[in-house]
Amino acid sequence: MQEGFHLKLEEAPENPAISFYGRDFIFSWVSREQFLRQAAGYAYQLAEYGLQKGDVCILVLNNGEFSTYMTVAILLMGGIPLLVAPPTLHEQGSYSTLSEIIHFVIKKAKPPLVVCTESMIRMRRELKSNCPKTQIVFGETEFSHGVCERIPAVMPSEKHVAAMQLTSGTTGFPRICVWKQKSVVAALQGMAAAMNLSDNDICFNWTPLYHDMGLANNLLLCLYYGIPLTLLKPEDFVGCPGLWLRGLYETNATITWSPNFGYAIAAQRIRDEELDGVCLDGVRAFYNAAECIHNSTIQTFYKRFSDFGVSFKALKTNYGCAENIGGATFSHVKNSYVVEHLDHSVLLNKMTAQRISESEVNRKIISVVSIGRPNPGMQIKILSRTGKSLPDGKVGEIALDTPSRMEGYLFDKRATQQVFTDNLLRTGDLGYKRGEELFWVGRLRERINIRGKKIDPSYFESILLKIPGLRAGCFVAFGVDDEKIGTQQIVIASEINKNTSRNYEDIMDEIRTQVLVNLGVNVGDIILLMPNTLTKTSSGKRRHSFFRQLYQEGKLNDYQWHSEHNITGNK
Repeated sequence: MQEGFHLKLEEAPENPAISFYGRDFIFSWVSREQFLRQAAGYAYQLAEYGLQKGDVCILVLNNGEFSTYMTVAILLMGGIPLLVAPPTLHEQGSYSTLSEIIHFVIKKAKPPLVVCTESMIRMRRELKSNCPKTQIVFGETEFSHGVCERIPAVMPSEKHVAAMQLTSGTTGFPRICVWKQKSVVAALQGMAAAMNLSDNDICFNWTPLYHDMGLANNLLLCLYYGIPLTLLKPEDFVGCPGLWLRGLYETNATITWSPNFGYAIAAQRIRDEELDGVCLDGVRAFYNAAECIHNSTIQTFYKRFSDFGVSFKALKTNYGCAENIGGATFSHVKNSYVVEHLDHSVLLNKMTAQRISESEVNRKIISVVSIGRPNPGMQIKILSRTGKSLPDGKVGEIALDTPSRMEGYLFDKRATQQVFTDNLLRTGDLGYKRGEELFWVGRLRERINIRGKKIDPSYFESILLKIPGLRAGCFVAFGVDDEKIGTQQIVIASEINKNTSRNYEDIMDEIRTQVLVNLGVNVGDIILLMPNTLTKTSSGKRRHSFFRQLYQEGKLNDYQWHSEHNITGNK
């Protein structure tokens, strides 16, 4: 992988490599040579701290220039970056304190060095006492910003570890995916082919680097192929989503990425005056990935911004996981995404995707969006519970025969064996195939069982998105066994929009009504929570199982939202 960085540098050192876009709407391109020399300056300082080729270096940094340069600095010297979500994303409701997470990861990865954000300095004593053999450096101020003339030319072999990535963590501590050089290169080549990446492309990304979408699909892909990349901080996007679309126009970006909730936020919150003079007809791919993709969200985004040049053919989908390294499937490069309208009852009860017409008013319809086609060199199978390959239209576990898979989970042989079967990577995701298209319908271990009807938590998202007063995409749903009724009852916990003027009882009544109308089931309990409570895993997954455990322990109520509007609390 590092060889690719140097080849692009030698090919055109003056070409733009990266820029950073912010609330001031100002950006400037940094050339390939400038970027790698700045990263080299940090690399030699890391060496002074004792980091060597093959060593793991953990970064717990806020998104921005420093974290980007540090990630590349580790790679330039042949080190192994392992990024952990910074403290702003480990607040109420977190599955453990940040110090416990770091201690766990250090114990597994045994890094000689951890670089943390300066805001964590209050944890110095606790971290050092738990990790006495690891140096812990706090803050950007501990490093100088000097440019180094000599860029390290360390070229790890294809058998060496290139990077590590946290994943899972839905029920406890995260596992650590080990990415070998050969697999990373295969991932980058597969993504580039599936996207038809060219020298004319410019990427724009606001997803964090500790997420594999930010790290693999953007930073590593762009460095390897010499594609200019602009980074916007996730917190800046959330605070001002108009920055994303204006940034696309200002930087002449052709490709961008966002989870589904980002498209929902953009459509809901961006005002016309924020996009004065903006034209987005140069963006050939708006990739929607990393969580359940809703046709209604994509359609709303298109209707909202088609007048600003958004092309329907530019609306794309992508699917991947940390175990596979980056994107595994992509929408056809020349066409928009594919959607199927299915008989809801048949899907839930028979695990079969039976297509019906939208005009069939007497049958309940569910729209399922294709997550794309496999990269070149990759095959996808749908497996039954017994591991048998299923035909088109039958729902089962998505399994990948892929050259870009991880080597395994670090020092977790049992978990590694569980995800590999006959050279197939079992993803834990449920889906079905229709020709070349792959459709995602849920998570294998998170389905709620109501009198034999199996409902995936993702089904609730499109319902909750339409309910005023709730934060878009900020919810969990799970089933809890109820001996009185002899089956599970549904529990929904959703973050409230703190600026809503709605009565909370009205919100809960609407949730119950809409779930009954749309899914035909009753909700047992609803909890409205404070903003920023329902933290996700570092790979962007909702942690339904973890919050189910908190609920059963009686701890989830500690994070209820209290205000003059919350008159009655739970029902």
